[in-house]
Amino acid sequence: MAKTERGSQNAFNITDPARYRCQVFHYHRKLSRLYLSVYQGAREQPAFYLLFSDVAYIEAPMSWLGAEFDIAARGECIALMLEVGLVGDAIHQFPDAYASITDYARLYRVRSVHSEIRIIASSAAILQTIPVDLR
Repeated sequence: MAKTERGSQNAFNITDPARYRCQVFHYHRKLSRLYLSVYQGAREQPAFYLLFSDVAYIEAPMSWLGAEFDIAARGECIALMLEVGLVGDAIHQFPDAYASITDYARLYRVRSVHSEIRIIASSAAILQTIPVDLR
C-alpha cells in the first residue's frame, strides 16, 4: 500500500529501493494515468508496476535508477504548480482558490543519480500486473 501523507519518505515501502530501476511504460492521456515498470537489478521482467492517477505534471527521463519515491510537503507541491502554471498567483491572496486541485495533488519525487523525477498526481499504487489492454 502506498503512503498518502505529504512529507512521507519511501512512499511505496520498497525494501532497498536503490536496487531498482524505473521505466515509463505507458501514459494514458485521456485518463491521466502513468504506468511505470519497476525492475530489480538487471532483470528483464518487471518486479512490479507503479500507477499514478490523475497526473497533472511529469518531469522525468524515460528510465532512471532508484525507486525511493517521497511525497513532498504541500508547500513544495504548490510552488511547483505555480512554477509550471497549474495554479495562478491568486493562490497567494486566496489560499482556497484552487482547493479542488491543491487538496488532492501530491508531488512524488525521486532523486536519481542524474536528475530529480517529479510527478504531480492525486494518488499512486503498486500493481503486480497491468491491464490486459496495455500489454
